Amino acid sequence: MRSLILTAFLVFVGCSSSDTPPEPLAAAWFVQQTVNTSARLQAVDAASDQVVWASGNQGTFARSVDGGEIWQVGQVAGAESLEFRDVHAIDADLAFLMTAGEGESSRIYRTEDGGTSWTEVYRVREPAGFFDCMSFWDAERGIVFSDAPDSDFMLMVTEDGGDSWARVDPGLLEDAHPGEGAFASSGTCLVTGREGHAWFGTGASSVDTRVYRTTDYGETWSTSPTPIPSNSGSSGIFTLSFLDQSTGIALGGDFARPDSSYGHTALTSDGGMTWVMGGDSGLGGSVFGSAYVPGAPTPTVVAVAPTGSAWSTDGGSTWDALDGENYWAVGASPQGAVWAVGPGGRISRLQTTQGESQTS
Repeated sequence: MRSLILTAFLVFVGCSSSDTPPEPLAAAWFVQQTVNTSARLQAVDAASDQVVWASGNQGTFARSVDGGEIWQVGQVAGAESLEFRDVHAIDADLAFLMTAGEGESSRIYRTEDGGTSWTEVYRVREPAGFFDCMSFWDAERGIVFSDAPDSDFMLMVTEDGGDSWARVDPGLLEDAHPGEGAFASSGTCLVTGREGHAWFGTGASSVDTRVYRTTDYGETWSTSPTPIPSNSGSSGIFTLSFLDQSTGIALGGDFARPDSSYGHTALTSDGGMTWVMGGDSGLGGSVFGSAYVPGAPTPTVVAVAPTGSAWSTDGGSTWDALDGENYWAVGASPQGAVWAVGPGGRISRLQTTQGESQTS
């Protein structure tokens, strides 16, 4: 099912008066692909325009190596009752899956043969631990975030491709507020960037939402408040996306209030040190996933929620609807191809008026 929308011409303010301003993408729509699963897909990550991985409940993963024309679907042996809330794709052969759940239900798996076999490389032993998000800087260096077993958030890092994991010293991070944590909605409450950058966002408390950031692979951390409200266990920041080390977006809301969409977007232009309110995405409840589109002519970001999808061609200041389908996650390849996933085995690829699957 596809929904076509047109957007007005927007002038890119970053250009000098002598430059011809680039025109934003004029129209976009999702085209659903054929996938042999009815699982609820909850995360997606694209290593390239051709290689993309997705994951979901019932221990399910999916992989395509031809841009989504054909999808390989499987279940990880021994994990059939678990939910893979995050996936990180290195290439067609190497990928990582993260399960979310209390205590030992939170695990990390690795494949080195394109999903033919999987190895469990980490399992949470703290009963109150709960993995929310995972990301990798490269094939060797990765980081995973857990809600606070006590007043301390739990961050685990690896420097050897997942063979071993070490906890980041809790003393490097500000303590969690009562109830404060993150949301395992799309695997994007924590994201990594180039040169050791990483960010994670919080919510689920009665205190202001915050974004924690590191610029040195987790050796040091700092914290900034955002204008996204958090006043209950169902509200706060759900997803982050960064176009580069400076330009980023945080989205969220309250999934218990599908009639509300205002105040769900915050923007940063200084790498997460300060945040300002962005435009209303129009997506009710909470935005679960987001992705900047690399290579787009203007800063373009796609947001998805169980209540639909939307996009912005001015970095989150104004938004237009894409469709009303139920999506949990969205991801973009380094070249700019975009996929969204959701319940019932839904995988859709973004199309644009350029006549290609996405700008490159």
